[in-house]
Amino acid sequence: MRKIKVAELKAGMMFDQPVYIDPNNVLVQARQEIGARDIERLTRWGILEVETNGQLMNDAKAAKESPEKTSRAPVVETEHPASRSSDPDVKEIASKYEAVRKNKRNFRTILTECGEVLEVNFQNLIENKMFDNQAVLRAANRLVEAVSEKPLLLITFYGMRFTTNAHTYHALQAACYGIVLGQLLGYSKPRLQELAFAMLLMDAGMLKIPIHIREKAGELNDAERSTVKTHPLLGYQLLLKNGKVKASLATVALQHHEAFDGTGYPQSLKGGQIDEICRIAAICDCFTAMIETRTWRKAILPYEAMKNMLSVQMHRFDPRILRLFLGRISIYPLGSLVQLSNNQIGMVISCKPDKPLRPMLRLMRDENGLPFNNLEFLDLMKQTELYIVKALPASTAGIDMDSEV
Repeated sequence: MRKIKVAELKAGMMFDQPVYIDPNNVLVQARQEIGARDIERLTRWGILEVETNGQLMNDAKAAKESPEKTSRAPVVETEHPASRSSDPDVKEIASKYEAVRKNKRNFRTILTECGEVLEVNFQNLIENKMFDNQAVLRAANRLVEAVSEKPLLLITFYGMRFTTNAHTYHALQAACYGIVLGQLLGYSKPRLQELAFAMLLMDAGMLKIPIHIREKAGELNDAERSTVKTHPLLGYQLLLKNGKVKASLATVALQHHEAFDGTGYPQSLKGGQIDEICRIAAICDCFTAMIETRTWRKAILPYEAMKNMLSVQMHRFDPRILRLFLGRISIYPLGSLVQLSNNQIGMVISCKPDKPLRPMLRLMRDENGLPFNNLEFLDLMKQTELYIVKALPASTAGIDMDSEV
């Protein structure tokens, strides 16, 4: 990839390939204009260069009107029997997926702006400055509106980078999964907003943990592990004292590492002793943490994370809420890439709770590894001769999730 100095970027620039902050973080997708806010964020983050394999498209308007003149990945002119189907299930999910694609940039903007609100207020919390409760609540409301309107937006988290701050990224992703679980439990909109607010702040105490422990590349020793385990209580106290957050919501910071069987911390609470919203937070926090990269380990596949939660960690979670989570997110979680028995590669976009191994897919690559020319969908409930062979990382499949989803 060639490097471009941030000082040389101008609002309105457009490239025919994605522009990256680093190999794992996309700034803008192919044929997407770089905005003034994008450049402002890069400057604020202290980033001096970005990278791309693409060429500058000087006339952005012409490029939009004549995309055939731009550099494009090879495509295969093919039609899958499930595409453009008269099947109402396929048509419905295809319509929802297309709506997500059209709204992805807006969702990225929402996440970015909510992240900026969080970062300012987290800093104010630990410095005992004015914490803006209402600003964080408005951010929570925006997430509830977006996810409630288009639940499939969850799939866009894979590969999407809207902040270089891992703490902020985790808070936003976990909160969005929490909103989905709250909906399944029948929460009203005000209750969903409180849940999202509490989950955005649940790891506030981690900011009080010394950075050399938080970002240690290797395994923690016993003393360091004990220090980390103080963060729920630190966060609870911080939110009550400095944030003036009401106790019923600050409790999520205190209890999100409690386990349903009583083996969690800091109070070793068990079963119904743990508030329901904290049981929701525990599931979402665990799942999203495993699929995110940390300084001491790489991210694992969503499939592996879900399998882990359903086996070795199952005792930690409320079984009723975990079943709901599995039913909506699936053993092959939404956004997962899977290889089929005919060697095609698809992305999971929907599933039926009682048939988790037969999800609905958006086909991404044909049996020869080439992208489809059009949006193609496959319902494994109907195409019974096909089955999933394995889950795949995007890198193995040669798919840039941020630009192709």
